[in-house]
Amino acid sequence: MKTVKADAKPQPANFDSSPSLAEPSTSRWGSEIQSRDEQGGLKRFAILRTAAELFNERGFYKTSLNDLAKRLNVTKPSLYYYIKNKDDILLQILNQAVLEFTPAMTLAEDSGLNGLEKLKIFITQYTVAMTGVFGKCMVLSGLGPLEPSSRDELTPTFRLLDTFVRGLLDEGVKDGSIQPCDTKITTFSIFGAMHWLARWYRPGGELSAQEIAERVFSIFESGLKP
Repeated sequence: MKTVKADAKPQPANFDSSPSLAEPSTSRWGSEIQSRDEQGGLKRFAILRTAAELFNERGFYKTSLNDLAKRLNVTKPSLYYYIKNKDDILLQILNQAVLEFTPAMTLAEDSGLNGLEKLKIFITQYTVAMTGVFGKCMVLSGLGPLEPSSRDELTPTFRLLDTFVRGLLDEGVKDGSIQPCDTKITTFSIFGAMHWLARWYRPGGELSAQEIAERVFSIFESGLKP
């Protein structure tokens, strides 16, 4: 199993940078991405986004490539220009999720604030990322369905998340913004709350993703302040 240094930065696999949309997808390759001028990256992003939606709706194991091709309104052989198999699709989806939550770490670390305020930045940004289709798929599908080699590729990044939050808690204790606590249990609780959101959050509800994120943090803030 690979290891990662505490100060390492997550290095997702090569992946085209594509816009992240929290709203349900309405774009379908067969109906809207047809012109020769469309870049391959847009088609691949359409595949990944639609696959993530299907995995979220039906589950990874109950979704077939035929289901994906039908949803995209293309033939199954057309998919193989952009993906190898379901394992490759999920790996790329999880790498996209990494691209979406990595800024939460960067913004917190570069803020120059105390430990508690850094934790607020991270929790609010990360929670919002978990309401998107890729973040939700990261939680609902997880690393379990991946082949061992694909799982090993991503494991260091997810370990880094745990290390990062524990570091913020330790920093807060040292600077006085956070009371002494069990950083392991606290970190597990924080991620448990943020990841559970992916199971019940629905766009268009009473609260926006940002408002929910702020309320999630306020719960932990009450218990962490000295």
